[in-house]
Amino acid sequence: MSKEESTSGDARETAMWLGSHSPGQTCWQSVAEEFTVVRSLLEERLEVAEDRLRRLCMQREEDDEAAASPPGLITDTHSWPGERRLEQMAADGDRLARVAAEFGLGNEDTDLLVTCVLPEISPACGTACRYLSGLSTSRPTVAVVLAANNVPLLKALARGLLREGSSLLQSGLVTYENPEAPFPDRVLNVPDQLLDYLAENDTGLLPAGHWLRALPAHSDEPVPGNAEDLGVQLVADPHRTRYLRQGMRGEAFPAVRTALATAGRLPLLVDADALASCETAPAQLAERAALEARLLGAAVVMPVPVPGSVPPEQVDLLQRFITRLDEKPVPLLLYGSQEWAAYQWDTPLTIEIDLRIPEADRPGDRLGPKASVAVERIHRTSALLATTAPMHEVWAAARQRSAADLGALARHIVPEVGWDDLVLPGPVRERLDMLVGRVRHRDEVFRTWTLRRGGGRGRGTTALFAGESGTGKTMAAEAMAKELGLELFVVSLPSIVSKYIGETEKNLERVFSAAETLDAVVLFDEADSMFAKRGEVRGANDRHANMQSGYLLQRLEAFNGLAVLTTNLRSNIDAAFTRRFDEVIHFESPGPEVRALLWNSFLGDSVPLDISVDVLAQAYDLAGGSIRACVESAVFAAAAGRRAITGEDLLLGIETEYAKLGRLFGRVN
Repeated sequence: MSKEESTSGDARETAMWLGSHSPGQTCWQSVAEEFTVVRSLLEERLEVAEDRLRRLCMQREEDDEAAASPPGLITDTHSWPGERRLEQMAADGDRLARVAAEFGLGNEDTDLLVTCVLPEISPACGTACRYLSGLSTSRPTVAVVLAANNVPLLKALARGLLREGSSLLQSGLVTYENPEAPFPDRVLNVPDQLLDYLAENDTGLLPAGHWLRALPAHSDEPVPGNAEDLGVQLVADPHRTRYLRQGMRGEAFPAVRTALATAGRLPLLVDADALASCETAPAQLAERAALEARLLGAAVVMPVPVPGSVPPEQVDLLQRFITRLDEKPVPLLLYGSQEWAAYQWDTPLTIEIDLRIPEADRPGDRLGPKASVAVERIHRTSALLATTAPMHEVWAAARQRSAADLGALARHIVPEVGWDDLVLPGPVRERLDMLVGRVRHRDEVFRTWTLRRGGGRGRGTTALFAGESGTGKTMAAEAMAKELGLELFVVSLPSIVSKYIGETEKNLERVFSAAETLDAVVLFDEADSMFAKRGEVRGANDRHANMQSGYLLQRLEAFNGLAVLTTNLRSNIDAAFTRRFDEVIHFESPGPEVRALLWNSFLGDSVPLDISVDVLAQAYDLAGGSIRACVESAVFAAAAGRRAITGEDLLLGIETEYAKLGRLFGRVN
């Protein structure tokens, strides 16, 4: 069909439309059932807009030269309700009155908007718009809308009506379909969100499963005590951007819902992952979020990902989205687990509010990077379902990721040696009992007794186990872990020391963060490699070594768990370091009585009849680890011969251990 035939068809349909309506009768009766309000402001102004459009078409038919020239102007006397009535209608929930009040539209701007809405709900009016503009679209052009509302084009240009920067276009209530066209020929479009809102179809505003979700305003979940203060702030100053810091409990989401309920607003939650997958530009996404928030009287709520957990391009997208949204007059609530400065985003300065519960009552918040990401993801997923994640699920995720993060730097030991399995001298056992007591009663001491360490020291316990190899240092740590019901991770300090500046500190931070999350016992083996006596700084290597040991000491003091360091040579440890430990326990080489207990403990019911354990204990000065190695050698020899252990098997095992130690072996009679 040619353009002339299409225009002729539009003229015939328009003539039929004009002929089917008597003066004062409009198409509103045919579309009134699409709206739930009766005699609303929208109904009144739609009647006015349709009457004006109909009269404009009649004027064009009467003018022989109108087909070759833009539409003229009409004159009418459709008056607006008074200001007081408009305020009352907005307060009563009238949709169009609320839009005018929220977006600061005057009567003239509101009539221009209604004229743009008219073809969206009336096919006949759409045909009339095609007839008047001579274009193929049913939506009105700037020239048609201005002419229908008796606004000369030059006056519109002078006052900025329907121009970029005007209230209608800046707010997104009206957009251009062809912004590159000359101003009079630009086609005006009304977004579906506005049409759904005016039709009271609130479910149509937010497609299910999209990147922006409307959530229930409030729940009965417990919230932090300062949530009420946040609600008061939102009422007093709603259009500020705020950053809410939360802990492992995910305090932000329930606090936001409670505060917004106090402020009379709904939460619109941004799904950051879904947002990143959108092909639309961040600025346009922000415009849509702002429009829907203003239409619904809502606030935009958005979790901020843990630094380093998302690709740089996604960070850039989120930054641009937030920056554009910050410019809009809508409440914007960001939340995350880090201090705002830690994100280092080039975004406007925000108001930071710490919603975490008091430190004495909250679990360890110092998570490693992977554990932080896992916890944040659980909280984000729960928020999308309008719930708060149970703490046991949060802890399970944090522990799983922390164990994986620690696995590359430490050896996980499932404690099997019990407290009663330890064979140690009395003084050593007493110090170990005291150390276990420190761990068991630390919460009571620091909370009930209000003990404060100061100096940035944590609530953890640190101990140094010194003694020769095989004297039971590692076994004691294992028995402690089992007695306390904790896991044990053994870290070899030389293995995590790096020649590259800063890498050692990063490795240590990973270990401590994971250990705090796991609530595990961390055993640092060969501590003298880092805590050796400091000498004169003669070069960069000496300075680097001092920095590493200083960082380890500082992190030990801030640790909230149980850390045990072992050394074979206590004399090599700097005295300035040893005085910082809560316990320093020296594991001496066992005497004859303790050695006899060790022999009996390892042999159990397999003590040979042809040799006395007391004789072995008296004759051979061996540490517990060496005695165990002797018994293992004897057991393997007996198993190979399919017989019981003999005294000869034990003596051969002792001879092997003496050879390894470089000592002379002499047989007992």
